[in-house]
Amino acid sequence: MDIENLLDQISRFPEKPGVYLMKDSSDELLYIGKAVNLRSRVRSYFFDTHNDRIQIPLMLRLLDHIDLIITNNEAEALILEANLIRKHKPKYNIELRDDKHYPYLKVTIQEPFPRLLVVRRVEKDGAEYFGPYTDVRAMRAMADFAKRIFRLRDCSKNLPLQNPIRPCINYSMKRCSGPCGAKISEEEYRRNISDLIRFLKGKRNDLVRELQERMGSASAELHFEKAALYRDQIRLIKDASRLQQVDLKLADTDCDVFGIAQGDREISLAVLHFRDGLLMAGRNFLFKRGNWDFSSENRDHILLQFYMQDGQEIPREVIVPDQSGFTQSILQEWFDQQKPRAEVIIPQKGTKRLLVMMAEKNAHAHLMRKVPPDALKDLEDLQKVLNLPQLPNVIEAFDISNLGESFAVAGMVQFKDGLPNKSAYRRYKIKTVEGQNDFAMMMEIVGRRLRRLEEEGSQFPDLLLIDGGKGQLNAAIEAIQNFENPPLIASLAEKEETLFSPCIDKPLTLPASHPARKLVVRIRDEVHRYALGYHRKIRGKQFSRSSLENLPGIGKNKAKLLLIHFGSLAKLKSASVEEIAKVRGFSEESAIKLKKAMLDE
Repeated sequence: MDIENLLDQISRFPEKPGVYLMKDSSDELLYIGKAVNLRSRVRSYFFDTHNDRIQIPLMLRLLDHIDLIITNNEAEALILEANLIRKHKPKYNIELRDDKHYPYLKVTIQEPFPRLLVVRRVEKDGAEYFGPYTDVRAMRAMADFAKRIFRLRDCSKNLPLQNPIRPCINYSMKRCSGPCGAKISEEEYRRNISDLIRFLKGKRNDLVRELQERMGSASAELHFEKAALYRDQIRLIKDASRLQQVDLKLADTDCDVFGIAQGDREISLAVLHFRDGLLMAGRNFLFKRGNWDFSSENRDHILLQFYMQDGQEIPREVIVPDQSGFTQSILQEWFDQQKPRAEVIIPQKGTKRLLVMMAEKNAHAHLMRKVPPDALKDLEDLQKVLNLPQLPNVIEAFDISNLGESFAVAGMVQFKDGLPNKSAYRRYKIKTVEGQNDFAMMMEIVGRRLRRLEEEGSQFPDLLLIDGGKGQLNAAIEAIQNFENPPLIASLAEKEETLFSPCIDKPLTLPASHPARKLVVRIRDEVHRYALGYHRKIRGKQFSRSSLENLPGIGKNKAKLLLIHFGSLAKLKSASVEEIAKVRGFSEESAIKLKKAMLDE
């Protein structure tokens, strides 16, 4: 690349809107961008620092020449840019790809009697596809509802058959309309498929109204069986809709909501699809921060790329976050030319702002799942802010989980080199503390953990992280004083995410974006999850046992027999000794003992 020649060319670029195409010496496209002022925009590549965009210097090394396409205005430039990116897919432009492993729902409309299938890949086979669905469990529940509502076949038979056969049990259970046995015409089955597609697109209010009309007509014509079928369909549609309803007063709303979360090195984009007020699906995209784009004025084409994808539906509203680099007026100009037309909204408050916050939470969660932390650097940051004399390579965190004075348990997780070491996780039942005394419980489990390590001849961790404030920290400090060369210690109070430690002069509250804070919050959340899971398990076992099993001589089987015989605990308590003795496995003597135990309880 001859810089002087390029800069000389750029100095003669027009100060007009348009698209620039950066190419290498073999005329291969490297990057396509749009600009309000072509000369100023292209010139900035050579004079800005680009500190957080390492891709630009790499691209400039390959750059040989730049072509221009001048447009009448910025909106035309945006549309041209999006079309060219979609066609040529240059190396240094963002490629809008989401996670391909998420499933889709496929309706095989190319078949005479279509099926509803769960698939992992979209193919050009004439079928209708819906998704992708990030919540696989909800998607499968919706597919099951859909098959029941519209009585779709679940088999792979090549229909229609020349000689109809006896339908399978699904027909008898009213889960299939029996096309293999010629129990339904292709025309009527197709109408069910049309209803199914509206259901999957979220057009359920219209569908329910139409089914109510059909039910009324069938009833008026004395076709009560058909009217009952429509009634059942309406009920199932309403049940399925309740699974997806978001309680934000969104009735009849069709919108796509975009949210952005920015990490240190990546940016996550989430899209939530609402149809008729129902959350139908969500999609996530992840970009390298340096590749998100080279300037805020070039981010709009990402939305255009999204809606230019094959089969991508345009809703009535497109809701984007403020401070995201999207230009409402320019995007609106493009959407005004589409059919159907969409309104671009940047909400500042109210329900739609809450939807943006929901999308941003999804984007943040996707970022956390997909981007591995720079563990060593995070540990170095933690050492620095806590003024620790050594790097905390091994951190063990403790949390108490209880319900009032009952079911007190604790959990301990270990992070090694900044990552979970699940083989070292431990669970504890509180043994020495009665009543609700979190400080004493913390002393017990910290002491038990260190005592076990001492007995095994194992090394102490570099740092203990206690879930709680100054009180929990002081309890843990008192516990470790009984040991020689105890580990360093700190605690994290949840409300303000404040760090306490003897190693620092005063409590420390770090910014939410600080890597050290992210690390300790990640560890604290993991120990909280682990302890709470154990607590639920213990509590579930206790509550699932019949109170009869706590009585002497009564095990699980005898308790079951008594409850089956008498029907309830109240009736058992009012039963006489003679009545109890009639139960299999009970003698008069054991009946007397049981009766006495119940009276003493």
